[in-house]
Amino acid sequence: MIGGSTEWGDYLTDRLLERIEDLPPDPEPGHYVVIDVMHFSTTVVELLANGAEYVHITEERGDEFAFREANPDACIGGGTTPTYEPADGYDFFNSPSYVQSLDVAGRPVAMTSSNGGRAIDRLLGTDGASVYVGSTTNAAALGQHLRSVDGPVHLLAAGKDGQPATEDTIGALLVGRHLAGVPLEPVEAELFRDQLEYAKGPNYPDKNEVRSSDVREYAMSLSSRDVIPRLDGRRLVDVAS
Repeated sequence: MIGGSTEWGDYLTDRLLERIEDLPPDPEPGHYVVIDVMHFSTTVVELLANGAEYVHITEERGDEFAFREANPDACIGGGTTPTYEPADGYDFFNSPSYVQSLDVAGRPVAMTSSNGGRAIDRLLGTDGASVYVGSTTNAAALGQHLRSVDGPVHLLAAGKDGQPATEDTIGALLVGRHLAGVPLEPVEAELFRDQLEYAKGPNYPDKNEVRSSDVREYAMSLSSRDVIPRLDGRRLVDVAS
């Protein structure tokens, strides 16, 4: 077990990439955890928790329509309107709370995002690499799972616009703590929740009811899900079972 703070810091530094741009052109073999807490990763976790057969990650936004033509029972996710409804033709957008209204049990889903989806695209085809999706909500289950794998584990916090994003770094830290077997103290968990609430700005959670729920009921619910999304081709499947 990692004991002192310096030792833990070294442990995390060896594994943490704080933005997509920190990925080398030819990533080394190993296990990569893509972390885009608000809201791609958390939405993927909820879709699989609600019984989706798999989540297909499209190469480009807009490819979801062709996917639905080939899979008529699919749900597809895309952009959002200013009033936080799915963009025209889509069933949902990247929102863990919005997807609760969908019936996805046993159905395929297709989606992507400018950060988490792009990170997955960067890792596709990397020899000897497996790709997982992590969030604050599945940190414990995923971290414990990764303790049993062979090879190095890399925590890829997606970031935003080429810069680190607080919520993604917190997600990576949480997965890393469970991977290292260093459980959170209650005061630490409360501090992380406070940081998550305002990570995207002090007014963000109050801008809309959907976004408030996304943050306060989902992103801040640490390790509330046992889902372990792993990439198979372009499909994320839950390997928890």
